[in-house]
Amino acid sequence: MTNPVTHFHQRLPEDCLFLLAALAVSLAASPVRGQLLGPSPQRDIEQGAEMAKRVEQQIGLYSLPKADAYLGELGARLVATVNDPRWKFTFQIVDQPEPNAFAIPGGGIYVSRGLLALVNREDELAGVLGHEMAHVTQRHSARQQRKGFLPGLLSLPGNVVGNVVGEDLGALINAPVDTVGGAWLSHYSRGQETEADRIGIRTAAQAGYQPLALADILLRLEQDVASQTGQERRFSIFDSHPMTETRMKDIRRRAAALTPATPHPFAPDEASLFARFDGMWWGENPDAGVFRKNQFLQPSIGFTITFPEGWKNQNTPQYVISTHPKQEAILLLGIAGPASDPEATGEKFIERMRTKARVEPVSTRKGPLGEFPAFVVTYLDRSGRAPAYLHFAWVAMGGETYQLIGLAPEKHREALRNAALSLRPLTDVERRSVTGKRLRIVTARAGERLETLAARAGNTWSPAYTALANGLEADAPLREGQLIKIARTEPARPGSQMTDH
Repeated sequence: MTNPVTHFHQRLPEDCLFLLAALAVSLAASPVRGQLLGPSPQRDIEQGAEMAKRVEQQIGLYSLPKADAYLGELGARLVATVNDPRWKFTFQIVDQPEPNAFAIPGGGIYVSRGLLALVNREDELAGVLGHEMAHVTQRHSARQQRKGFLPGLLSLPGNVVGNVVGEDLGALINAPVDTVGGAWLSHYSRGQETEADRIGIRTAAQAGYQPLALADILLRLEQDVASQTGQERRFSIFDSHPMTETRMKDIRRRAAALTPATPHPFAPDEASLFARFDGMWWGENPDAGVFRKNQFLQPSIGFTITFPEGWKNQNTPQYVISTHPKQEAILLLGIAGPASDPEATGEKFIERMRTKARVEPVSTRKGPLGEFPAFVVTYLDRSGRAPAYLHFAWVAMGGETYQLIGLAPEKHREALRNAALSLRPLTDVERRSVTGKRLRIVTARAGERLETLAARAGNTWSPAYTALANGLEADAPLREGQLIKIARTEPARPGSQMTDH
């Protein structure tokens, strides 16, 4: 998929909707670890293409044209330096608030919004990209961590779901679901990290960048991790890229022995560099929708839904999902396709269920859900470990056809029903209330302190974190005209796409 994935703007093929239903009754899956790399570079590229789709579907891409172009320019320079035609390198931003960078087989290189917010020199970003490229060229055997879903609901899928999904169920069980951090993509050994450091800083130096800058950005990333409390910290780049004191010493030692080529940076100063990232969302991306406890608000499309209280909620590019705390029930909402008549879409689904599973719905209903045209179908599957109701609702809103999928035993049917009935358009007040934090660049005054600048510029970061992000001392006086990165609370953009364009 060439265009950036946007939350709810990725169309789900009909088969995928069956997979989502099957997700609710999948087996408990122990972590599966296997070789990601095939016997040839071409096989790496083929596997990488499949993984790239999963990155888009499960983490999502983020597009800010000036940042996209910059990343592509810098990446192309490093690719020319590596001069290894076996690989198809691409460089993209993932819509991930945590600082992160990773590579997939074949040449896909990804950096997160969170990491870009901490970059203060082009040399630092060059070091990170060079490191990830080395994982590709050295064909490091990353261990893939996968997580199954809803192990407590049913031990085996019932006939209704099983006959429809068939062999695809196994692939779904092994697909990672908890992708908030995306750590499943790469878990390298210390030896592999050391090799990637060595090759990566050499590549950066040959391209005209200071190799020691990799140590600088890694130290800042480590400080960022340390600044988060245990509750806030969901994922760290060091979960997948081991960090040790020995590793830092080794980078510094090897960097000292390298002589960089003549530099020709694309962003030669802070003003040029920071301008590439100005306006990028920092932290949660509100254009993708936000949770307020159990209420989900989607300002770009203009709807809200309230999930059952106490359930675990997650927002992904493919769907919003809510699960019972004991994993006994599930409710998903995602796009089924382009705008169409919900009843006609539902009737096609019924016919497919009739053909593949030889089953009829126990009820159907045509009528609105929160003012939106809708069609609801319910099945009862008695062939699994316990009877389970499968509810499907097709809803026309925002120029698309959405599908609600719910699965639960009888005792949770009312909770699913109430959640579905809560779907409604956002009010103007609710829409205006959805805000996020954008990275902004402000100019300091002579002798000004970060605390004073924060009050004047509306910075939501603490002075300590502002200093960390900018590579400064928290109490140091600022220079006249010095550029400082801050995060400012701003509204989501109603009616916009879910990523910046």
